[in-house]
Amino acid sequence: MRQYSGDDTNMSQITIDQQSRLLAHLYSGTIEYGRWADVLRILTSSYDAVNCSLATIDMRTGKPIVQYTSQAFEQSWYEDYHNRYAKVSPLRPILFKRENIGRVMTADQVMPPHEFEKTEFYCDFFKRYGIRHVLGSVFKLEQGRAAYIALHRSPRTAPFDQADIDSLQSFLPHLNLAFRIRSHCMGLSRYEEVSQQYLDSKGKGLLCLDRHGRVVSMNKEAERILRLNDGLALVQDHLQAADLGDNQRLHQLLSRSSQADISVGPDIVDAATGGAAVVRRTGNQPPYALWIFPVVGRGLHFEDNEIATAVEISDPLRSAVPTPENVLAGYRLTKAEMRLASALVEGSQLKDIALRFDVSVNTLKVQRRSLYRKIGATRHFDLMRLARREV
Repeated sequence: MRQYSGDDTNMSQITIDQQSRLLAHLYSGTIEYGRWADVLRILTSSYDAVNCSLATIDMRTGKPIVQYTSQAFEQSWYEDYHNRYAKVSPLRPILFKRENIGRVMTADQVMPPHEFEKTEFYCDFFKRYGIRHVLGSVFKLEQGRAAYIALHRSPRTAPFDQADIDSLQSFLPHLNLAFRIRSHCMGLSRYEEVSQQYLDSKGKGLLCLDRHGRVVSMNKEAERILRLNDGLALVQDHLQAADLGDNQRLHQLLSRSSQADISVGPDIVDAATGGAAVVRRTGNQPPYALWIFPVVGRGLHFEDNEIATAVEISDPLRSAVPTPENVLAGYRLTKAEMRLASALVEGSQLKDIALRFDVSVNTLKVQRRSLYRKIGATRHFDLMRLARREV
């Protein structure tokens, strides 16, 4: 480390290579949380500091919720700070003022150096750990939580100067965005966890497939069903039914669903975009009931691993599987309307239904209007959602 002679200028010119590595680790850290320590180590080295800390704290208690460090200090340093010295810090009240949120400041900007060196915070805490200069910012303050970053230099090193301030200031938008992405990812992860736990508790398996029909994720109940290898199995990441007829029907629905263009929302979901299937088991157990449906809101252009289709599997031995007839029984439908509703839920198109029941397509359209009116639906998606409701 360079010694401070009193006439040093900027000591932390971050190179393009350092910036590239810094941002790569920062955005990777939104998913791989271990990368955040790498970010702080790069910052520590780039700014000729002895330590860099990044934390989110609870404003009510002052305690850290999440904390990262370049690991220059022992754990006792952080315990001392949060348990005692944060309360007497002369820097904290200034940095946490709303008008200073997002502003990078040095300790010498907050208060004159000769006054700072007389404080309990400096004499009993900073001095003990060999710290004299501080550069930092509270860059996020919302919902009772604050996020801050702080760099520390020893007394033997030059104070942080304007070039250091400007450099860290230009880094804050990236840091703020990375925090938002990380928070969003954690929220999605938690939502997925809760959703899967709910489906597991209801005895329902859920598989997510990409546009090539490959299974990319599943919940525990789906894993259990596939491990049984009783009528349904995973073959080279593709879902297969043991019965040839069931398998043909399954893959017909999967193909329709994966090719459906529903990027503009559920309003244009029609009978050709998914449906129901029954998969018989190899023994005498009741068959599985499957619902195949496209994932609403995906883009027109796909990444290979983007989820395009979802498959819900109900095992009658573990959950009650409602039929469309059960769900729609209270709507005073005619036999023809009930027959049409069942066929639509299965994924059949009007022209196929017309051939099956020897009626005209126009007749079916009249029946469909009456059906939708009675159940309060305006489109096929409403019928599918109602028919899949548990009773």
